[in-house]
Amino acid sequence: MYPTHHSRHSLLALLCWLLCSSVVALAQSKTVSGRLAVNDTRLYYEAAGKGETVVLIHGFALDNRQWDSQWSKLNKRYRVIRYDVRGFGQSARARDPHDPTDDLKALLDSLGITQTHLVGAGMGANIALHFAARYPQRALKIVAANTELDGFEEYTPELSASLHKAVGIISQQGWHDEQQEFWLRSPFTRLYAAEDRAVIRLSEMTADYHGDHLINPRINPYFGPPHTLELLPIIQAQTLILTGSKEEETFHRMAKVMAERIPNSSTFVIKNSGHLSNLEKSTIFTSTLLHFLKNGIRQTP
Repeated sequence: MYPTHHSRHSLLALLCWLLCSSVVALAQSKTVSGRLAVNDTRLYYEAAGKGETVVLIHGFALDNRQWDSQWSKLNKRYRVIRYDVRGFGQSARARDPHDPTDDLKALLDSLGITQTHLVGAGMGANIALHFAARYPQRALKIVAANTELDGFEEYTPELSASLHKAVGIISQQGWHDEQQEFWLRSPFTRLYAAEDRAVIRLSEMTADYHGDHLINPRINPYFGPPHTLELLPIIQAQTLILTGSKEEETFHRMAKVMAERIPNSSTFVIKNSGHLSNLEKSTIFTSTLLHFLKNGIRQTP
């Protein structure tokens, strides 16, 4: 049986629709990248997708590749921006103390973004919180994962000793294979139950990092005063606080303080994960992130 004129017309219309849909989907998933000149530096960024904007902010000694596991799933639903903080990745190296919150604002202004969801890990979570406190009208929802909260001083003796030892060794010996291995065993980067691809990704980012901030802590990002700790009570955006069950006790203390002080917040613990939960437990991290961005915090009557 041969197709009728009507059925051929319907088939042609269906093929045209499928082709247009494919072109639209391809356009939405296409990644645009570049380096923007802002605040006397250059920031590398990538953007993909359409819809509400989500900005991903990486942790200390890492870069935008920290978000590889979340990238493709997020940009199917949102316009997603990930960038390298000044001094990391493909952005310009840091030369002086600076406030990365100012850099984030300048980046968003350059990209024409007035409001955004903020997703940060470690240092990146602190940047997200500080930005949301200073510019409340621009922050939609916040995901603060494995936060390194500036202004917080209740470190355990063990974590303080580990950090001081790392800085001492690296500042004297440089950032070579042996020092990188030592850093990868620290509470800041140790992986407990990660897949091979996460281990490889972390090793690549660590090898590509230059060690500047550990060799010369003077150029570390600077947030205060007031420090982020002091600004927590004025954050208006709904905030999801994520921690790993195997994180060092100091980070659980930070999460508790954040939950107590951020008015509209909720906490979720990712089991069998350390300080890099989005790398180590990417599936549960991504599903939790997407659920929160869509539904927010459920209010109890």
